[in-house]
Amino acid sequence: MISIKNILTISRFEAKVLWRNWFFRILAIAGIGFLTIFNIAVFSEADVPRWAFLSNSWMMPYASLVLISIPQAAAVVFLATGLIKKDKKVDTNEVFFVRPISNLDYVLGKALALFKLFFLLNLVFVLISLIFNITSPYTTFEPMAYILYPLLTSIPTIMFTTGISFLLVTILKNQPISIVLLLGLAGVQLIYYFDQFSNILDFVAFRLPMFTSDIAGFQDMEFALMQRSFYFILGIAFLFMTAFLLDRLSSHKTTKVLTGVIGLAVLAFSSIIMLRLWDMRQDPIELREQMVSLNGQWAEEPNISILSHSINLELSENEIMGNSAMLVKNNTPQTLNKIHFSLNPGLKLDEVMVNGQSVPAEKNLHIVSIAKGFSLAPAQEMNVELKYSGTIQESAAHLEVDEERYEEALEYFTFSLQKKYAFLQSDYVLLTKDVMWYPDTQIGYSPKTPKQERLAFIDFQLKVKIQEGQMAISQGEPVVKDNIYEFQPEYPLSQISLAIGDYVKKDIVVDSIEYAIYHYRDHDFFADHLDQLPDTLSSLITDLSNEYEDAQKISYPFKRLQFVETPLQFAAYTKVYETHQAYLQPETVFWPEKGGDIRQLDLRMQLRDMNNQAKSQNQTLTDKQKQANVFNDLIKRVITKQIGANYTFDGYNQDDANYSIFPNYYTYNTGFVSEEWGLLNRSIANYLVNEKQAQRDFSRNRNGVSFTEECNDLMRESSLNEIVSEAEFNKIQKSIELKSEYLFSYLGQLVGEPNLKAFLYDWINAHNHQLTHYEDLRTALLNEFNLDIDPIIQKVYSETSQPAFEILELQKYEILDGDRKRYQILTKIKNSGDNDGVIEIIFDNKDNSDGEFYRGKVNEETESEIEGQLSLIKKGETKELGFILDEKPNNITINTLISRNIPSKITMPVGTLSKRENATLFEGERLATEDKELAFTEVIVDNEDENFSSFSPIKPTYLKAYLDSRKTTEQKYYGEWDRPYSKWLATTGSEYFGTVIRSAHFTRSGSGEKVATWTPEIKEAGFYDIYTYMKGKNQNAYSGNDSNGKQYFYHYIIKHADGEDNINYNISNAEPGWNYLGSYYFNEEGGNISLTDECDLRTVYADAIKWVKQ
Repeated sequence: MISIKNILTISRFEAKVLWRNWFFRILAIAGIGFLTIFNIAVFSEADVPRWAFLSNSWMMPYASLVLISIPQAAAVVFLATGLIKKDKKVDTNEVFFVRPISNLDYVLGKALALFKLFFLLNLVFVLISLIFNITSPYTTFEPMAYILYPLLTSIPTIMFTTGISFLLVTILKNQPISIVLLLGLAGVQLIYYFDQFSNILDFVAFRLPMFTSDIAGFQDMEFALMQRSFYFILGIAFLFMTAFLLDRLSSHKTTKVLTGVIGLAVLAFSSIIMLRLWDMRQDPIELREQMVSLNGQWAEEPNISILSHSINLELSENEIMGNSAMLVKNNTPQTLNKIHFSLNPGLKLDEVMVNGQSVPAEKNLHIVSIAKGFSLAPAQEMNVELKYSGTIQESAAHLEVDEERYEEALEYFTFSLQKKYAFLQSDYVLLTKDVMWYPDTQIGYSPKTPKQERLAFIDFQLKVKIQEGQMAISQGEPVVKDNIYEFQPEYPLSQISLAIGDYVKKDIVVDSIEYAIYHYRDHDFFADHLDQLPDTLSSLITDLSNEYEDAQKISYPFKRLQFVETPLQFAAYTKVYETHQAYLQPETVFWPEKGGDIRQLDLRMQLRDMNNQAKSQNQTLTDKQKQANVFNDLIKRVITKQIGANYTFDGYNQDDANYSIFPNYYTYNTGFVSEEWGLLNRSIANYLVNEKQAQRDFSRNRNGVSFTEECNDLMRESSLNEIVSEAEFNKIQKSIELKSEYLFSYLGQLVGEPNLKAFLYDWINAHNHQLTHYEDLRTALLNEFNLDIDPIIQKVYSETSQPAFEILELQKYEILDGDRKRYQILTKIKNSGDNDGVIEIIFDNKDNSDGEFYRGKVNEETESEIEGQLSLIKKGETKELGFILDEKPNNITINTLISRNIPSKITMPVGTLSKRENATLFEGERLATEDKELAFTEVIVDNEDENFSSFSPIKPTYLKAYLDSRKTTEQKYYGEWDRPYSKWLATTGSEYFGTVIRSAHFTRSGSGEKVATWTPEIKEAGFYDIYTYMKGKNQNAYSGNDSNGKQYFYHYIIKHADGEDNINYNISNAEPGWNYLGSYYFNEEGGNISLTDECDLRTVYADAIKWVKQ
């Protein structure tokens, strides 16, 4: 049936033909050239490469093979279809047809020829990576990477694409159609099923998680092998089916039938593998659903509280054997005859003892229930001991995370990492409370009781036996004896964690607090770049700690702060009722392997930027000063968040890693127990945390409105409880954040902002390592301020009505106050909405003219932003606010928090200040009366008004029309990045005119066909001065055209009583705001003003027109 000699003969000659194929040669040269350039750009010392690209020893070959996988698959499709089809056209293999060669020999020979060439080409690709790997002084060479990745990526892809190409062209007998169908199949997989179904459909392994950790090795090898084996075997099945269907005379009919039968058998075998792959994906999802359902059955059951918990743990290969001895107490008002614990479903319950006596117990998934052998009266205590053993099922973690987020890829540059929530290996262990590796009495997530509090502070003890040469890390000071680590934290904790591996500890004690870094052996990449700091590290830490605690007004409540290196695959989530991710544990920060993709841990590049920054500012810094700046920048941006990000896309990537240590000051230190207000702790933490926010949010540029405004719109329709139950997670997060900020800002205005914060700070510092009841807080606030917060919380969390603020007036003066130059800002703001509202006024002195906005500066100063001032404006009120500043502000931002305003944050440039002498200064706030509107001397038509219209004769392209038709919701505002070609669209921003909504229409410039028109309602004929509201010269700067000296014009058409005038208005020198167009006579009817799309700038904006009667 199969002749090896014939197969090799065919493959030898076919390989020669393929090698002479210019398409293959061009492809090979292009691939080699691309990967050479890629390796030079990314990994070589031609420039300072990013440390994240060099840090992992498996990165180079994997990156090269993954990047080339998609174009390589397309090339195989072209060549494979040609191999089968060309024989029928030119009879190049007629010599074989007259020989006794089976169809299978014929097909396998051609497939082998194609496979050999592409596999050899892949070896060349790998060789390129190998050269750069060996010659780089900053990388580690891992030989297995150059063996494993070609086997897992290249071979299955080549085999599958060859097989399916052969089969399809044989069936269709048309090469172009086959190519189109195959490339379409690849496109559908990439576009519609990208990162879906655990990447089972990823036949090129472009996103299949196969990235290897230098700490924990290759994760989930079984799934990767099964997925790649499926496509390899399926490709072989397709080759057999091709041989069966091939339209040429076969030597023996029996052989042909046998070929078809074997092909079907191999196809069936591949189907079995696919079913197994599907089960491997579905089993964790089904387990999570069952656990959530079971939580709902137990959520309302009264239960005990754990007072102390002693854990004795021993590890054996991939299993643990544990013994948990607990002192528990009945804090409920009723006698308990049944109690329950939660324990990972992968752990088998071996024995349960109550007060030293063995009792029967039942374990259903993760719930351990004990209903015999005791009766526990209120306030009574008893001892419970659980013995258990087994493995850890990671899918039991983070049950509150929905399926979409759970299956979402863990991004690492272009790679998708395998998400890991725990590690239990012979050479590495990482366990957190999320995987329930020790018994707990708190039931996990259930949608039936989403408001249930999950707080407890327990006296933990941990004893763990480890292997020789390893180190265990947990909370508390370790006592080590013969490979046994004993931890006994000094304070009650809400949870503990455990990491075991080949760690090395570097520590320093500053002000009685131990600061320690635990890194893997040979992973001390930071040592060479911070080698000047050992003698000054203590003072640097002191300054950073004092700066942070001065801002937070809370003292660090633990005796140590340890930073523990963890594998790149370790994943965590942001959650609704928690202020932290699993990267933060009591006393502990889990940081990614060799710094991961944290920009500030790329110390070599940071030092380069520090050098460039000092050079551009004509500074002379010593190496020690540069390293100190880089160290400060790392701590301030990543750990304490005292320097905000340069920009963000609010609402996206809600699960991005957050290493802020604030949870150690609040969440892991104290808290309030409240059955009614489950979000109270989250709200207080959100209010008290003093972290810098991103300097600019680009969500408006993409969506037309900011993400905050999207959530404000949602909160006008639904209460907070409804949002938590029904909305998308990112909107839940933002809505809670906004409601929390509004709630405590409102309370602060009632009792005084400094007074409220001082009260909360004092309360936390007085209640370290313990929980207090909400009623105690409520009573204390009532006694201190005569304020009952309960009805206010109820109102804020449930209400949907919102304020709407109108900025009626803004005056800016430069005043000489004695010998001092001071700045007076006066603004008059009206609340015309349906509810009371709080606004925050922020003055910004920062100048971004140095071009450092997007990249930011190393250890940049943060004093440029003056602390915001809050003001409560009740429904229907108009207030005048006065501010006296010692420095001239560049911008004024009015943050309306929760409101109907768009934008919700209105930023206005201060511009030129008028000068006044001997003027009376006013600082504070006072009620004001709104100036009466002039009867008909002024008419304004905004783009939001019904008297504004737009026209466009241009039809959208078919692609654009198709994409628009797929939108599931109607969109009113669009981001400026859209730059529509065929019509006018509305967008929003602070730079536009408006009362509550500041918006404008915009379109891509053209030849004058698209027109926007303002039609006024003139009540009295006469001469009117015409003004247009525009960005003016700022539009040049935003477009990058402010320095070329060219003049730009808008084309206006003014229809008035005396006819029609065409005006080309020069916007290059126009000031932002109202600009004078001219004076014209208008009758009561018939006039209007139009703006065409004719302009040399890329975009034209149509905002508002004002008529002022002379």
